[in-house]
Amino acid sequence: MKNLMRNEEYFEESFHDFESSKNILEKVSFEACSFEHCNFTSAKFICCKFIDCIFNNCNLSLMEIPNSRFHEVSFNECKLSGVDWTQAHWPEFNLYSELFFNKSILTNSSFFGLKLHDLKIIDCRLHEVDFRECDLTSSEITGCDMSGSLFNNTNLRSTNFSDSWGFNINVLQNSVIKAKFSRQEALVLLECLGIELVD
Repeated sequence: MKNLMRNEEYFEESFHDFESSKNILEKVSFEACSFEHCNFTSAKFICCKFIDCIFNNCNLSLMEIPNSRFHEVSFNECKLSGVDWTQAHWPEFNLYSELFFNKSILTNSSFFGLKLHDLKIIDCRLHEVDFRECDLTSSEITGCDMSGSLFNNTNLRSTNFSDSWGFNINVLQNSVIKAKFSRQEALVLLECLGIELVD
């Protein structure tokens, strides 16, 4: 098992069954690395970089990421509950999707105020996730359970919510121009307009 050292750079490394729960990692750079069945629960990544990395079946719940950078990072079947993504360092302009989540748990996470165009969240559990003040233009949030998630002054222009459910999006307080919703779930959007539907 590798010991991650401060200021180290890792390129095309593979980490399997790595245990780093509650550890503090500072100024560590990972590029084109893969993580399989690793445990980073409550770990703290300070000023770290993740570039073109893949996490599979990892537990990263409650991790802290102050001033860390993420670029084209994928999370597949991972646990990411309670992560405050606003702690990370995000570029003012992003040309590519920074994050991709697939079949993962992001319950009680926060993306408050972030600009994340083309964000990809597929078949995930998004209970109580904070998307307020976000710019999620052209993102894909499909097949997700969004029960209790928060939206206010959120830019959802051209965002695809197909097959997602449980959301509560006020169309008067959020931009939903050209956004896509499944027909049945789209009826929920009418509630804020005071419209009563009858058969």
